[in-house]
Amino acid sequence: MSIAEFAYAQARLQARLGAGASEAGWQALEASHTAAHYLALARSGPLAPWVEGLDEARDAHRVERHLVIRWRRLVDEVAGWLPSRWQPAVQWFGSLATLPLGEAGRPSSQAATDWLERWRALVPADGGDRARLLEPASLLLPRLAGSQAGRAAASEAVRSALLKIFRRSAGSAVAVLAWLALAALDLERLRGGLAVRTLFEPTAEPLEA
Repeated sequence: MSIAEFAYAQARLQARLGAGASEAGWQALEASHTAAHYLALARSGPLAPWVEGLDEARDAHRVERHLVIRWRRLVDEVAGWLPSRWQPAVQWFGSLATLPLGEAGRPSSQAATDWLERWRALVPADGGDRARLLEPASLLLPRLAGSQAGRAAASEAVRSALLKIFRRSAGSAVAVLAWLALAALDLERLRGGLAVRTLFEPTAEPLEA
C-alpha cells in the first residue's frame, strides 16, 4: 500500500471534506419545523447531492430508500478512485451504514460478527495494520446504536476523532475509510432529521364547510 496509489482519492476526498456542510449549516437546517422546509434547505446547500431527485418528504420509506441508494452510489464512486484490489473492502465498509438493526436499535452481535469476518477476508494482503484500518468502523458502529439522547454531543466527539484519523492517515486506505465514516454520520443526521419531521409532523386539519 503506497501513498501514490491513494493520492488521487486523497485529493478528491479533501475537496469533498472542505465543501461539506458546516455545523452552522446543520443548525440552520435543523431549525426547520416541517419536512418540506427541511428538504428545501437541504437542496440549497452542500447536502444537495443527498436529496437530488427527492421531490417530496412525506413518505418516510421513500426517503429512506432514496438516501440508501445515494449512499451506495457514493461508496461505489469512492471505491472507483482506488486500486482495484482495495475496492471490495471499501465497498463492504460502506455496508456498515446500512446494516439491519435489531429491536434495541443496534446491529445484532451476529450481524457485527458476520460483517467483521467478511471484512477481514476482503482486506488486501498488503493492507498493513488491520487495527488501524478498523479504527473508523469502531467509531462508527456505536453511532448506529442506542437512543437519541445525547447523540449530538456524541456525534461531535466521533466526528472530531474521525477527522484526526483522516488527517494523520492521509494518502492511505485508513483515510478513505475515515472519510466514508464521516459521510455516514452526515447520512445518519440527514435521514434522522427527515424521518422525525416526516413521521411526527402534524397533519393539517380539514377546513370546516
